[in-house]
Amino acid sequence: MNVTSESSALSEISRFVKAFDLDDALNAVASIEDLKTLLVDFDSPLSGSLIPLEQATRIPKILVDSGITQAGIPWRTLQCPGGPLVLQMICEKVNFALWIEEC
Repeated sequence: MNVTSESSALSEISRFVKAFDLDDALNAVASIEDLKTLLVDFDSPLSGSLIPLEQATRIPKILVDSGITQAGIPWRTLQCPGGPLVLQMICEKVNFALWIEEC
């Protein structure tokens, strides 16, 4: 990932976290279809997948940022070695990872 696409990805991830900081809508996500609908409604270029809790809590190789939204949802942004920036969130019903697909 080049510096420009990395900064774009970080901007989009930050926009997503800020938009849902006070919103409990992420805790209502219960399936991949719910997640895709949320991303479309948010008009986001992010792609996503559901992940197991073990993956969402594993110690990252490269942690970029982390926190807890005001709605109580833990999140972290990781840099995958040789891959994209990834946002992981641990919600009440599912855990998911979001990233920007590269062309």
